[in-house]
Amino acid sequence: FNRIDISVLSVISTQLKTIQNALIHNLKRFQFEGAEIAMDSRMGIFITMNPGYAGRTELPESVKALFRPVVVIVPDLLQICEIMLFSEGFLMARVLAKKMTVLYKLAKGQLSRQYHYDFGLRALKAVLVMAGELKRGSPDLNEDVVLMRALRDMNLPKFVFEDVPLFLGLIKDLFPGLDCPRVRYPNFNDAVESVLEKNSYVMLPQQADKVVQLYETMLTRHTVMVVGPTGGGKSVVINTLARAQGKLGLPTKLYVMNPKACTVVELYGILDPVTRDWTDGLLSNIFREINKPTEKSERKYIIFDGDVDALWVENMNSVMDDNKLLTLANGERIRLQKHCALIVEVADLQYASPATVSRCGMVYVDPKNLGYGPFWQRWRNGRSNKVERDELDKLFNKYVPPSIGYILEGFVDGRAVEKLRTIIPLTNLNMVCQLCQMLNALLPPAEGGALYGPPVLESVFLSALYWSVGAGLIEDSRDKFDAFIKRIAHLPENPKDDGEGVQAGEIPVAQATVYEYYFDTDASRWVPWASVVPEYTHDHSAKYNSILVPTVDTVRSKWLLKLMTNIKHPVLFVGETGTSKTATISNFTRELDPEHNLLLNINFSSRTTSMDVQRNLEANVEKRTKDSFGPPPGKRLIVFIDDMNMPQVDTYGTQQPVALLKLLLERGGMFDRGKDLSWKYLRDIGYIAAMGKPGGGRNEVDPRFISLYSTYNITFPSQNGAEDVVQALLRRERD
Repeated sequence: FNRIDISVLSVISTQLKTIQNALIHNLKRFQFEGAEIAMDSRMGIFITMNPGYAGRTELPESVKALFRPVVVIVPDLLQICEIMLFSEGFLMARVLAKKMTVLYKLAKGQLSRQYHYDFGLRALKAVLVMAGELKRGSPDLNEDVVLMRALRDMNLPKFVFEDVPLFLGLIKDLFPGLDCPRVRYPNFNDAVESVLEKNSYVMLPQQADKVVQLYETMLTRHTVMVVGPTGGGKSVVINTLARAQGKLGLPTKLYVMNPKACTVVELYGILDPVTRDWTDGLLSNIFREINKPTEKSERKYIIFDGDVDALWVENMNSVMDDNKLLTLANGERIRLQKHCALIVEVADLQYASPATVSRCGMVYVDPKNLGYGPFWQRWRNGRSNKVERDELDKLFNKYVPPSIGYILEGFVDGRAVEKLRTIIPLTNLNMVCQLCQMLNALLPPAEGGALYGPPVLESVFLSALYWSVGAGLIEDSRDKFDAFIKRIAHLPENPKDDGEGVQAGEIPVAQATVYEYYFDTDASRWVPWASVVPEYTHDHSAKYNSILVPTVDTVRSKWLLKLMTNIKHPVLFVGETGTSKTATISNFTRELDPEHNLLLNINFSSRTTSMDVQRNLEANVEKRTKDSFGPPPGKRLIVFIDDMNMPQVDTYGTQQPVALLKLLLERGGMFDRGKDLSWKYLRDIGYIAAMGKPGGGRNEVDPRFISLYSTYNITFPSQNGAEDVVQALLRRERD
């Protein structure tokens, strides 16, 4: 009740007073809000509310005075457990109930504090229901084995990597000598494995088990939160569940939306207070659509892929609990049907209230279980030549684990040193993904391309390594990283700096770092960037602010942009103010072939909303088919987003335009925001973004969004580079 706005609560108090007076005077009819209505003497008003936390208001005195407060204390869990176990058919209910409550008490005290942990009554009840089902499913099993299995299988999915052994230890102490292996669902497990195999994923037992854990959680809960930092494989787990169910004759349709890409009003709809006109919301529209009665055997899931905050998620409280009802502002009540469920895919539940956490099943997907190895294996398996695959594997094992260990953990040869610093936080998987994208751009096509010899392949790999694993490093760290790679490469160092260059199989050392070189595959040699900087020719008609004097830095940045746009992968340039990010990208986009490319510049500011971004994009695409939009056929729209981290961060840490872009980049489309509310696919669009280092008016950007880009730190030009620019501009003035 105290989720209602304070201004509305004060109005409610006068309405309640009117009803109470009518009851006291035993009236049959009475005046209410300007109309005469009938009075039913049996009516009474009961409210429930949680004490204050995010999204809750304090009740005004006028409302408090109308109600008699009743405090509801924590119930006796032991008694509830005992009664429920008896009712589920357990004979040893008293002993088992004691064990169960002790386990929950110990878990609450000993495991780490996480936002998504809940050891309350709802969590307990879900375990008891599951235990009852298992008991009826296998009546010949010992009761303590049945309960132990329910406790383990219902709780393990939500634990972080470090808490799993602790919890298993607690169970072992309470149920000594019992060891019950994970139950295998023969059909479902086989379907999961065949789906993963079909989509070329590497078969990892713990990832396949996560899909089974999600399946099991959804047997007892109709709302599940799949929680975990970027790079754990949350989306893959959800999609695999849907496909596996489809394979078993239960077609599953996913409706993906980002609840933070629009306002709460656009999500749930709004009733015009004057005209009483109802404008439907995005979620209310989808919710009504999927909950239509159906004879078919199917499943429909709404996926909320975005941050959870107290505003939008608390409106779903009545849907998430046993009521299963969505009540809209126009008085419409939609019941969640048996064939529907809600899944929230989120990085953490920092802003979720205890009321929300207790209502949902939790599955925690930990990136530590996945690591970066499977991604590399999947990419490498896509290369057709066996010899090349083996050679790439050797290079990966030689360079990548030590480099990532040095950058992220500060480990070199088994001893701890100072970690290297990246300009924005990057994960090990971000770096390996970027390495694979760089190799895609630098190597011949996977199918039927030319094959490089080992020395050339190693040089190409090194070039890709510097611009992926080492691409986000700040300037000081780049020098350390360069020295580290030269040390572990064990390649002959060549100090030549003449036209002949340094051959494949050698490492150039004439310039300060390998960042100052690129590897020319045609000539099989390392070429210094300084030798390929074109001469500045002055265009007298050009405006002063559009002049770009070519330097080592601009040429290098344009090379990176060209590589990534060729393979159609989004690029993000991060750097301090004045490192010519915008100028370089603008110059690069102007030089693209206008026959095949259209340009759209979007400048973000603190006032930018997701609606501004959507309108801008919609104005630059045209309709192709019913739900498909894009630039004119044969063309590609290159969208350049400048100052991407400038939009205002709301109270709950989300940037609305970034939430919309995340949906667009990840899912290839967005929802219409007009009357239609349908899904639109946006085809043939490339994304380039630039942003300053977080700080001041610039904000931290969601790591789940950053992981969709190849990220490069753009450093300040060297002393020589700055002098070249000044000399070129002085010559222009003189001429």
